[in-house]
Amino acid sequence: MEAEVQFATRMVAQVQHIKHYRQEVLRLEGRVLDDDSAALEWIERYAATFPPPEAFSSH
Repeated sequence: MEAEVQFATRMVAQVQHIKHYRQEVLRLEGRVLDDDSAALEWIERYAATFPPPEAFSSH
């Protein structure tokens, strides 16, 4: 159960980061990204360094 909570918490955090990334791209580059394009770019650039699920402990 704890692993599921950690995974879900990590996914919510990633979605928040992707939304922020989308806003930053618009602000800095003037590019309008749809949700899928923003997610794909963010994943390509940042997913490898995003903390693992274990880092999102509920303790």
